[in-house]
Amino acid sequence: MLEQLFRFWNRRLSSAGNLAFAAFLIAVLSGIPLSIGYHVDNASDSLQLLLLTNSAGVFFRSVHYWSGQLFLLFTLIHVIEHLLKGGERDVKSGLWFRLVLVLLFSVYVMLSGFILKADAEGQMARQIFSGLLETIPFIGKDLRIVLIGNSNSLGLVYIHHLITTTLIIGIVIFEHVRRAWPELLAYITLLGTSSILSILIPQGLQLADAGTIRGPWYFIGLQELLHWIPEPLVVVMITFGCLTGFLLIHWLKPAAASWTKRALVMLLVFYILLTLNNWGFRDANWNSLIF
Repeated sequence: MLEQLFRFWNRRLSSAGNLAFAAFLIAVLSGIPLSIGYHVDNASDSLQLLLLTNSAGVFFRSVHYWSGQLFLLFTLIHVIEHLLKGGERDVKSGLWFRLVLVLLFSVYVMLSGFILKADAEGQMARQIFSGLLETIPFIGKDLRIVLIGNSNSLGLVYIHHLITTTLIIGIVIFEHVRRAWPELLAYITLLGTSSILSILIPQGLQLADAGTIRGPWYFIGLQELLHWIPEPLVVVMITFGCLTGFLLIHWLKPAAASWTKRALVMLLVFYILLTLNNWGFRDANWNSLIF
């Protein structure tokens, strides 16, 4: 069923991989003018000033936001499509390893951008992410310092978001697709979609603290899982186990790889259910309306 849907999609539209590539490029280009007026030491105030005085800046910020969301979404769709086709075996071992790492970098570049808002939501996401990193045995505190820093400053997060992760993702994308520019149709489609979304749903800031504040959509399921499992290390180990299983698919025998994919799909469905429960079925007192 899904394979037929992907074939239908690819015959009439740009592939998910090309759309993800185009979204990444638009996110990078739209982020350049935003970096000019962003002040790390006074992040929230600089963004509030932009929202109040610069309509073009508001539009670029919204395009940057929506193209980033679409990049992550189409990247996940691209991964699902190739796993359905067994495409992981067509990729060289070294490149497969780097592509799996880029998935982590893609989530981090999105999360770091969310943290750089420095509003109530961004501060909460930073606290949760920092706490999860610190639970990792032996390397947790060092990893937190490398990814977030050892102070309240957003300087290191800003450098990683603007330079480090962007370069790593861009290099591996180029190695994977063997081209420096996405298809014109994909670029036009993503530019138009992100522009329309920016006009209809411009991005602001969450300045007031509230019990209903939630993280970005890809983080909500994890937030819900932390609500159900009081020990963060267990959540970290589950995440690490899923990532390890995904990485090993390339080297497993077909039967074992098939079972691993099924297990990962079931976990993905479960994660989506957790996300939906957190997003739409919790009241202001954090009580679940479903389960």
